[in-house]
Amino acid sequence: MIIKNAKIYGEQELDLKIENGKITQIEQNLNGDEQMIDAEGKTLLPSLIDLNVALLDNEFSITKLYELEKACLKGGVGTIVLKDSMEANLQGYALYFDKLQSLDVNILPSVNVLDKEAKMKNIATLVDMGAKALEVSSTLGANFLRQSMQYAHMKEVPVFLKCFDENFDDHGVMNDSQMSFELGLIGISDIAETSEVAKMKELVDFYQNNACFSALGVVKSFELLKDHQSEISIHHLAKDENASECFNTQAKILPPLRSKNELSCLIKMLQDGKITFLTSLHTPRTKKDLAFDEADFGVDAIAVYMSLCYSYLVRTNILSWKELCDLASYHQAQFLGLNKGKIAVGYDADLVVFDESVSFKGEGLYQNDILQGRVEKSFIGGKVFSV
Repeated sequence: MIIKNAKIYGEQELDLKIENGKITQIEQNLNGDEQMIDAEGKTLLPSLIDLNVALLDNEFSITKLYELEKACLKGGVGTIVLKDSMEANLQGYALYFDKLQSLDVNILPSVNVLDKEAKMKNIATLVDMGAKALEVSSTLGANFLRQSMQYAHMKEVPVFLKCFDENFDDHGVMNDSQMSFELGLIGISDIAETSEVAKMKELVDFYQNNACFSALGVVKSFELLKDHQSEISIHHLAKDENASECFNTQAKILPPLRSKNELSCLIKMLQDGKITFLTSLHTPRTKKDLAFDEADFGVDAIAVYMSLCYSYLVRTNILSWKELCDLASYHQAQFLGLNKGKIAVGYDADLVVFDESVSFKGEGLYQNDILQGRVEKSFIGGKVFSV
């Protein structure tokens, strides 16, 4: 297969040849008997890799899995780490892991270290069966934290750390600020995140884990983690707490959207290389049409992930396409040990043809915005999907 006249990373127009699921040539005026795809005027990018994705309502079903796969292809995402939504025995997990391997999008399952009865799962066996990472909450008891970090080190798997104490502010629902006071809502203070980040940083240093501090939203958290791998969502770079005005539950996400000043500082940290990963924080929830206190935390975003990145980071000249793809794809590939995330000879042909000229009205959190750019085609291992 040859992709013709594509603007690679939005820059030079070149042809790209794909053989056996990998990129084999990048030159001008490639010809051959292979299938030709004309991408003239379009931008060619590596598929995005998202380390922080959940199923609808964080509940497993085959239908929800297929819907998620379609949304990933539409949003330019070729690989995801899928949060654990299973309450199953080892046989159930085996069937689940097997099903994931049958999909076109690369879905890597992580597993919670505790079951629904707050007992440690059989981590070693689950990893041997196909679990690719562990999910650890900073608020677990000390013994569980110790065992979890030891297992992650012993089995040489990444660990995703959720650093947040929901009890610190008596189950707050938005950023603790003048706005939360005016709306009469319980605020979530910075310390509920930063104190947990500081604790988990010490554990990671002690056990030498390959760890991602997942979905943070406070400048001080990233300052504490200057030598560690940290993650922020696109939403915390595009929206601030003002999105919660008029009790807009679409803006109820976790971590909460922070102040406009905090957002500006986070963007500067992103530009300065002090944040490692970008995520869509795809956590779709059905219970959004409720009072703000009762609505679920969550955001439905992966189907427009690349459009959001282009609209708020690339088109605004905060990042170049190359810088964006490093933050949303290449760094993740390195973290997971994958041969992806880069347009270069020898890399997996997980690619996206993106049309920067298209505009459309957003939905959910972005229902009042016009988004720019849309995925036209996705390639997974050289297999092409029109979306």
